[in-house]
Amino acid sequence: MSMPETYALLDALFAHAPVGLGFWDRELRYQRVNPALAAMNGLAPSDHLGRTTSEVLGPELGERVGALLERVQESGVPIVDLLIEGTTPAAPGKRRHWAASYYPVPGDGGEALGVAAVIVEQTGEREARRAAQAATALLDAIFSAAPVGVAFWDLELRYRRVNPGLAALNRLSPEEHLGRTPSEVLGELGERVEEQLRTVIEAGEAVVDAEIDSRLRGREVHRQVTLFPVRGNDGDVVGAAGVIRDVTAQHEAEAERARLLREALASRAQAEAAQVRAESAQEEAEAARGRTEFLAAAGARLAAVATDYEATLREVARVAVPAIADWCTFTLVEAPHRLRTVAVAAADPELERVAWEMVERYPPRADAAHGVGQVIRTGQSQLVREVPQDLLAAVAQDRGHLDFLRQMGLSAGITVPIKVRERTIGALTVVAAESGRTYGADDLQLVELLAARVALSIENARLYGQHAHIAQTLQRSLLPPALPDIPGLELAARYRAAGDQNEVGGDFYDAFRGPADADAWTLLIGDVAGKGPEAAAVTSLTRHTLRAMTLRGAGPRECLQLLNDALLNEPSVAGRFCTTLYARICPRQQGGMAMTLATGGHLPPRVLRADGTLDRTDLRGSIVGGLRNPEFAECETELHPGDTLLLFTDGVTELRGHDPGAGEQRLDELLVELAGASPAALVEAIEERTVALQGGDPRDDIALLAARPLVLDSD
Repeated sequence: MSMPETYALLDALFAHAPVGLGFWDRELRYQRVNPALAAMNGLAPSDHLGRTTSEVLGPELGERVGALLERVQESGVPIVDLLIEGTTPAAPGKRRHWAASYYPVPGDGGEALGVAAVIVEQTGEREARRAAQAATALLDAIFSAAPVGVAFWDLELRYRRVNPGLAALNRLSPEEHLGRTPSEVLGELGERVEEQLRTVIEAGEAVVDAEIDSRLRGREVHRQVTLFPVRGNDGDVVGAAGVIRDVTAQHEAEAERARLLREALASRAQAEAAQVRAESAQEEAEAARGRTEFLAAAGARLAAVATDYEATLREVARVAVPAIADWCTFTLVEAPHRLRTVAVAAADPELERVAWEMVERYPPRADAAHGVGQVIRTGQSQLVREVPQDLLAAVAQDRGHLDFLRQMGLSAGITVPIKVRERTIGALTVVAAESGRTYGADDLQLVELLAARVALSIENARLYGQHAHIAQTLQRSLLPPALPDIPGLELAARYRAAGDQNEVGGDFYDAFRGPADADAWTLLIGDVAGKGPEAAAVTSLTRHTLRAMTLRGAGPRECLQLLNDALLNEPSVAGRFCTTLYARICPRQQGGMAMTLATGGHLPPRVLRADGTLDRTDLRGSIVGGLRNPEFAECETELHPGDTLLLFTDGVTELRGHDPGAGEQRLDELLVELAGASPAALVEAIEERTVALQGGDPRDDIALLAARPLVLDSD
């Protein structure tokens, strides 16, 4: 894009973006504020300029935001999607919530110009779109950091710029969009987008929150778009820009809510009609409403299932009793010709205990001519309106079993198959006893609906387990299977991934011999931006690039430079970056290790000396993969026998609600307390303290690598 187009797009984004945008200079005073941010703060944009956050927002929120701005400016590391709560002059006394992203704005020479921010209001308002900030660097940052799709089209409706968010929505890379029209990229959906773009360009007016419903690669999708003209310096329209959100999930949720509403309205209509016709009809309508409420309650239990679906089935059984039954059981197929009852619920807790004993003594038989065995074999539901004594005798496996069945006082029952993709995996049974309730066709349909939802929940649990296994396997492949045995050196490492076990973490460490022609070893630790498969790709590229360059004899700083080039030139990881600390250690004959350190934007290491003092090697360097002309710092130092080198990622030092430096101070204090501990004991204690300080739920991955030269035997 040309500079006029860049500034035009920037101005247009500031004018129209539905999210808050701001820019602070080196003194952290407001220099530019868009109307959306001004509205959040309750002041006109001009009333912000030249003032600090405390002067605009008040001491409580202003000082917290100011501290975040100072942290970003000093560290050069962005803060992305941070949840902030507080009050502003726009609504005094009302607690509001925002998702804030702060990032440094570098000049052409790499020096800091200030800090920019994207603020998304999350207090019941619609999802905000990220937009542009100051100058080309600011625009680049917005395109990279926006959590929604952002694009710019020229007058021929061809993509000129696409951010990763939109590329992810379209399941294509940003490069696969450029130079092509929406219809060429998206087919039918693209044609609908082009209609809106033509309207914006021809009329010169914005289209806000337009809904586009279409199909993309055979799937129905719903997009919400805000499109606006981009004008050049002469005022003529030079293209269009837009913010795109995928609202397919919301539409599906609305459709489901509408369906449930229709069911509820139908039940209400039946109840009202029944009241007019007769009391018996009114009772039927109330029963229908009860069935709907029961399905909703059971669905709520099933919605929470992850992997322990048997525990969930026990909860669902307890919902069924006494809502629709006096007894309820779930039976699953464990193997061909072997069934196992996994849930039993009864209105009487003592009878339920006895029922579990009976289930263990008389497990259901797969070849039974009635009940669960027959339903699972045939895949057909079974409705027993009245339970005769001869049926009990046919089902019972011996006299004791028959006595128990008679003691239950069974009067009616329903057994339905639980199917997953036409395969019967179990059966659901509900039984009426002391309540005297009866079952009919509506009850059978209700139980079949419940069984269908149970089947879906079990299948989701199975898929969840598969995905978790895949993620954990991939995570293990990104870390060394074992630390090498380095003569004269003790090594220990710890790794803990944060968040959902389906996500692959971005932290990594490594230890290997190299360069090949030297008696040296290399220790690595790093942190890749983001999580998931994309972060895993960057981690893999980083580890293998550094290993290959080290084995070929490249120096620490040279290795980081080559990795920087690899990340910038690899399309599959475009826009991804990482921080890396590289340590090369060489054993000395007289004991100890000579060490060369190089950093790519990573936290400085700590050296806990044998005498208990703590050294902090304050290296500063650019992040890897972020700049074309980075600067990587390198220095040399020594590890004496008994000294311990600690490499760590920021998951160790980030503490919720604390100043950024507080975590590092806590770490330093703990290290001094641990003087003399082995590397293994050291990293274990640090991990335990970190998890405890974060309430047992770390917000970020934790990686630790410790090394200590052995004390030479005096002999």
